[in-house]
Amino acid sequence: MKQFILSCMVAACMLSACNNNKKTVEATSEDGKEKVTVEMTQMQQAAEEMKKQSEELQKLPPLSLDELKALLPEELMTAKRTNFQTTSATGAGLAHAEYKLNDSTELEVNIYDCGGPGGAGIYNMQYMSMLNYQSESETEYTKTIDFMGQKAFEHCNKNDNRCTLTYFTGKRFLVVVEGRNIHPDGLKQAARDLKL
Repeated sequence: MKQFILSCMVAACMLSACNNNKKTVEATSEDGKEKVTVEMTQMQQAAEEMKKQSEELQKLPPLSLDELKALLPEELMTAKRTNFQTTSATGAGLAHAEYKLNDSTELEVNIYDCGGPGGAGIYNMQYMSMLNYQSESETEYTKTIDFMGQKAFEHCNKNDNRCTLTYFTGKRFLVVVEGRNIHPDGLKQAARDLKL
């Protein structure tokens, strides 16, 4: 399904590049069961916004490992930081920390620095490509939500009681907050407490 939606987006962008005056584009899956209609003006605006943000991110100098470490609070949701790691091995800086609230409840925070070409690539692949993606089954769901004035996506797996909140903030940070046995509202509060 994700590939189908991405294919529709690519087709819509190509049609707009060819100066096609059509306002909407319809696509049908190979088996004929799913039909998606894409409004060209929304796609054009999203593509322009993504390109502009990506260009701005590429101009930013990447943060040092010490600067990344400083983003991770010593305490979050009354839990002390139990483990941290910073790296820039993928061309984009990453700060990771774990916070254990009790034996069954824990929180993980990943902060990607999207500054520089590698970071801009992370922004495009892990954030922009997932916006407006919706999926639900008996065991899990993924949905786009509004969070702190931006689009974010929330994913919950009901079987192992894990939820993830992914959002972009501070004009350069892609943040992924994951919790075990923490309600999505608790993840949102933890994300607000990061103050990036």
